[in-house]
Amino acid sequence: MTKLRTLTASLLISTCLTAGAVAQESSPLDAEIAAIDSQISEVDATISRYDGGLIRMLAESRREALLLLRTVVEARQAAEAAGAMIEVTVPAVEPDPERAEQLLGEMAAQQDRVETAEREAASAGGLIQAVALSRVETEKLTLAQLQMAYLQARYGIAFPVTPTVTNSAPTISDPTSPAAMTQGEEVSETALPWADPDHPDIDYSLTPFEQAHNEGDRIAGWWVINEERAAIDDSPSVVAINYSAYDARSFGGLTALLAQCREGETSVVFVQDDFLISAMRRDSFDITYRIDSNPAQSTRWNELTNNKGAGLFGSGSEGFLRGLYDAESFFIRLTDGNGQRHDAEFDLAGIQETIEAVAGACGWSTLDLSPDDYRAIQTLLNAGGFDAGTPDGVWGNGSRNAMRAFQEQSGLPITGAADRTTLEALGVQAGE
Repeated sequence: MTKLRTLTASLLISTCLTAGAVAQESSPLDAEIAAIDSQISEVDATISRYDGGLIRMLAESRREALLLLRTVVEARQAAEAAGAMIEVTVPAVEPDPERAEQLLGEMAAQQDRVETAEREAASAGGLIQAVALSRVETEKLTLAQLQMAYLQARYGIAFPVTPTVTNSAPTISDPTSPAAMTQGEEVSETALPWADPDHPDIDYSLTPFEQAHNEGDRIAGWWVINEERAAIDDSPSVVAINYSAYDARSFGGLTALLAQCREGETSVVFVQDDFLISAMRRDSFDITYRIDSNPAQSTRWNELTNNKGAGLFGSGSEGFLRGLYDAESFFIRLTDGNGQRHDAEFDLAGIQETIEAVAGACGWSTLDLSPDDYRAIQTLLNAGGFDAGTPDGVWGNGSRNAMRAFQEQSGLPITGAADRTTLEALGVQAGE
């Protein structure tokens, strides 16, 4: 792993503070450095307990974030203590006291999440404990990022780009970790076995694609598709991430669009690289989105517990993904509880393969089928000797079981859904 490198960005900062003002600021900064040192000691102890694996990678990423945090705060402290114009490695920005107070609240809430995760890990054992410990490290990593945002708002400290870390990104199930957004070494096009040949215009030298290849995940256009089995019930699990808005320079986090099937539930999640102020007395955010050149739509999506985005869950997300099936671009705007807008635009190349994977895992059709359509499919299954029950247009367990039997006999993916490939095998022309 590449260690924290010397910060190269420099700017002349004039410190025209009086001696009293310097003394007033130095004490809080001393306290900040002491708190950071305590966290560095704690994460060093965590790293020493693991020879490798996800928990160690997350802890190492948190350590580098804390080292960056300490380096920048020390530089600011030195500039103020000198009382003269000196060259340091951090630019200055306008402090935002109101934002700082809001972030203090977010930090307190995040600390609660850390403590909750630690309690869960302490009471677990075996593989479950390993998963719980990885969550502890993820929550602590988010807390370190919040510290950066708070110090920027409180003292006017602006942080440079995230230090380069290679071969340390977490698995696809943790898209908000900064280890997943660092920039790797450049690779020539001829040395990229993971590149999707159907999309030669995409830059597959970006770190997330190489990491996906190393993890054995599938790549389709701008999407990385992870397919496995849920730990709780062995049901198919698919997490697909669109990296077209990826920015390796962001220290705050990853901006991405996710399409998922987990334990039988479909969801669409927008993750963005800033910390969101929660909506007062609500657990959802205003969302405005536009698919291709169609008119913009306004709705509300549920707030994520890590304050990094919003999601659409359940049957509503199935219909939403059907609407994206033939789309090429997707614009989304999230307005947080403070009225701040967070925009992102995604290139949807590879969307059809992605949606088919999610729909197959969760057992729904990417086609918008009517009850009459389902009644006709049930009739065809019955005629072929696959008992779907009385054709009533309701796609229940009997129909799913009959479809699974047909798919198994036909050598198709066994989803129980009336997907496009299966309908073609049944002799049905799949039209919208």
